[in-house]
Amino acid sequence: MKEQDIIDLGFTKEIDEDFYYYVYDIARGFSLITQASDEVVDNKWFVEFFDSHPTLRFTDKKPIKELIKIINKAKI
Repeated sequence: MKEQDIIDLGFTKEIDEDFYYYVYDIARGFSLITQASDEVVDNKWFVEFFDSHPTLRFTDKKPIKELIKIINKAKI
């Protein structure tokens, strides 16, 4: 994924002193997060569930878009 894909999906940019990353808060304790900008290789970003074990990683925009849509429909 490219950085613009992350932005298009509605992720929020979080800025630290030397780097930044993106987060999408779905519900309390349930978030998606990207790697830090200083860890991006060849302009390829990925998205993971925050603090999950095992790690669940997505490298394409389409599955993340579908996942967000499904989860948002389930919110009450």
